[in-house]
Amino acid sequence: MKKIKGSRKTPAPSVLITTAALSLCVLLPLRVFHVAKLIEPETGFYAENNWSIWVFYLLCAAVVLYLMASSFMSSRINRVRNCMTKNRVLGIVSLLTGAAVMYDAVYEMLRFLDLFGAYDPYTGDATLSYLTKNGGTALLFGAVFAALSAVFFLVYALSCFKRSIRMSAFRVLSVAPVVWSICRIIFRFVTKISFVNVSDLLLELFMLVFVVSFTLAFAQVVTNVTPEICAWRLFGCGLPGALLAFLVSVPRLIMLVLFHSDRIVAAHPLAPCDLMLSVFIPVFLYFTTVAVKKKKLDLPQAEEPQAAEEPAGEEAEPEGEEPQEPEE
Repeated sequence: MKKIKGSRKTPAPSVLITTAALSLCVLLPLRVFHVAKLIEPETGFYAENNWSIWVFYLLCAAVVLYLMASSFMSSRINRVRNCMTKNRVLGIVSLLTGAAVMYDAVYEMLRFLDLFGAYDPYTGDATLSYLTKNGGTALLFGAVFAALSAVFFLVYALSCFKRSIRMSAFRVLSVAPVVWSICRIIFRFVTKISFVNVSDLLLELFMLVFVVSFTLAFAQVVTNVTPEICAWRLFGCGLPGALLAFLVSVPRLIMLVLFHSDRIVAAHPLAPCDLMLSVFIPVFLYFTTVAVKKKKLDLPQAEEPQAAEEPAGEEAEPEGEEPQEPEE
């Protein structure tokens, strides 16, 4: 695996971002068609078998596998990136993402309180047992770590406006988005439903798996904890996570805008945090990789200096030596 990792100089980061964007031109219309015509709003199951379902899942799987494999093998993506970019656009998107995550924290806490209020002590179940079986524990911890995740996004947003903030001082807080995403997965696993036939739940689970991996890599790179090991996962897991988050949230948003909210599955409403994650991830990847070519950025003093990305005509590496990837 070590020989395969970073063994190719292509594709460039911009190519992967473009590939993910172009795939949405086909996947999004198919997904909107499924939500509007094929999926039962009461259960989330497909009401009928249709050729477009197979096209959607096969194309989605092909794009995700391509993004993962290309990210792992590309030497240009495996380089350590300068994520301490002073950029107002990235800062604003980070602020909006933090606000959406805070909304999710409030929403999950309200759901926990409703579940706790519905507890009947005469059923014979202990309170903790009742909450665990019905996902209450996952909701409670998810709400707490969602609030902490919102704080972390806020801190990162401030660092995008003001370079004096040192993200390495927030290494413990940076784990909050990872735990929050794991809690969301656990809550969906306690849902008593078929994972094979259901539509929304299956996409959400795959999305959250990729989001967990991306947020962990994001935390490591931003806080400078062995970033050279996980740099490829920013693209290899981030872009598939953003792609699936977009396919999960945007069709629901379209149904709301068109006043067809009755077509949205009752158990899976529109989550603003998923919508903002589908925006934050590609914006973060763009301004910390592609845009760095246009302007050399200086790192804080505590970080290791990084060189600007090589131009198109890269110099040949010396023979007989282990190829050294230039840092940005």
